[in-house]
Amino acid sequence: MTKASGVSQEEVSAHIGNVLRSEINKNADYDLEEWIQARVHISQGEMVMDVGCGNGKQVAVFSDLVGSTGKVIGADIFSQVPGLLDKAREKLADKANIELLDHSASVPFPQSDHTFDVITSCYSIYYVDDIRASLREFKRLLKSGGRCFLVGPAWDNSREFYDLNRDITKQELPKNFSERLWRINNEVIPAAYEIFHRVEVSPFVNRVFFEGDHGVKAVEEYFRASLLFQEDSEQHDAREQFAKEFVKRVKMEIEKNGRYIIYKRAIGLTLYKENE
Repeated sequence: MTKASGVSQEEVSAHIGNVLRSEINKNADYDLEEWIQARVHISQGEMVMDVGCGNGKQVAVFSDLVGSTGKVIGADIFSQVPGLLDKAREKLADKANIELLDHSASVPFPQSDHTFDVITSCYSIYYVDDIRASLREFKRLLKSGGRCFLVGPAWDNSREFYDLNRDITKQELPKNFSERLWRINNEVIPAAYEIFHRVEVSPFVNRVFFEGDHGVKAVEEYFRASLLFQEDSEQHDAREQFAKEFVKRVKMEIEKNGRYIIYKRAIGLTLYKENE
């Protein structure tokens, strides 16, 4: 497996947190994989690549959809994130039609032109260095008539969560964090219309529930795994104080209303390559 290059520490930290958040998101209204499939329609025999595949959650679903005559490649910065490759291999151990690729989406992929029917990237495209360069690379890799599905946070994603953070820290969201929330709207969508033949935009709102003592613990883990927690302050003691107050507020909410809810607001883009 080739070592991924072109990787920032910010992206590594995000991947570590994403593994935890993918497990927490099981307590939600809707299943992300079903929503994706309803828009990209992966079929038997297709060649699929999932970019930023993490622990292989989507890859496992896609593997069943393409069947024994198809293939799925899961690409991620495995060599940069401790334990990520082992988690993916464990989850995908019984899948014969998958391959894992250690690769950053910020640099060109090794595959030839017109290799894939479908390319997906869930909650990772907004970490690449150059959005337009990555989208052009995806288009190069797609077969004639192929499609690409991207999903990332809307500008108001988890707004209640971030509003609580503002109230506790008495400061606005860190600049880097805020810019990432706007990157789908401000960069990805305009670039998609510029590069691809046709673009479909699909908003997605999903409630994630936290209940009881387990919910309080899960929210704390969720908060600590976020880049927001790391960027709130350079001082360890200040971050710990913020986390303590955050947990206290969430616990009060759960005691009062029986649950704490985060509204995950996302934007999905289905991008179509023209028939050539």
